[in-house]
Formats: sequence, C-alpha cells, structure tokens
Amino acid sequence: MPSGNSSNPTLSAVTFFIERLRNFTQIIKIIKIFMDVWQIIIFVIIPSGIIGAVSGGIVTYFSNKKLDFQRRIMEMRKEVYAKVHELLQGLYNTATIDERSKTTAELLKYYREVQIWGSDKVIRKFAELLKAIDIKTQTQKEKRNLIYKEFIIAMREDILGKTGLSPEEIDVYGKIN
Repeated sequence: MPSGNSSNPTLSAVTFFIERLRNFTQIIKIIKIFMDVWQIIIFVIIPSGIIGAVSGGIVTYFSNKKLDFQRRIMEMRKEVYAKVHELLQGLYNTATIDERSKTTAELLKYYREVQIWGSDKVIRKFAELLKAIDIKTQTQKEKRNLIYKEFIIAMREDILGKTGLSPEEIDVYGKIN
C-alpha cells in the first residue's frame, strides 16, 4: 500500500466523474436556456411577426380599397359637377334662346346624376337652384344669382373639402334669366 500522500484512485475517479457530471449539468442548463430562447423565438416572436404582417396587410388592403372607392366617387362628382357648371351657362342672358331651352331639359337629367353622386349639401343647393330658375316661382334675379353662387360654393366644398370663397367673391358674367 502506498503511503498517505498518495490519493485513493477510486476517490479520484469518483471526484473526476462528479466534476464531469457538474460540467455536464451546466451544459444541460445552458442548452435548456438556449432551447427556451428558441421556443420564445419560434412560438412568440415569429408568430407575432407573421400575425402583424398579415393583419397589417389586411388593414392596408381595406384602407386602399376605401381610398380607391372615395377617389372614384370624387372623379364622378367632378365630372358631373363640371357638366352641370358648363350647362348652367345656358341660363344666362348671354345665352341664345336655343341654349336656354336645351339647358332646362338637360339640367333635370344632371340633377338625377347629382342626386346619386353629389353630397347632401350639393343636392339641396341644386334643388334650390332649380326652384329659383323655374318661371313659376318668380324668384328675383338677384336671389337667383345668390342661389347659383351658393351652389357653386357647395360643389367646390364637396370636391376640395373646403373653400375660402364667399358668394360675393364669385363673379357672374351675365344674369340668370
């Protein structure tokens, strides 16, 4: 038997094994932490990114669809309003008799279009203008001109969102007969 200075080989082997087991346990803990991080990435971060992308795509789709719808409405309104405005020149005393009779018939056609595409305010102002230009109502010329100007302002507000013009600032060349 060796002297007391030498260590017991069985004890050394057990100690070595215990140290390796501790190292192995630490490695397992590190792997477990690493797996927990990957689980968080796989089960939380990636799905939330996918869900965010999908929901963002859906929101964008419907927003674009609504904007496209609004843009098409505005295009129709601009087209109809421009036709009505051009047609209204046939009501002035600068227009020929043929232009006046054609204008009266055409205005009713465009009034129906404005009822579909126009804003509530424009529809009301257009109806008011049609009543004012009707010979049976005998509306004074100055009142008809004011109603016409208010109709123009209503169309501008509808298309532009707002306008800084007042009825006094809109020039009428000629008078509505």
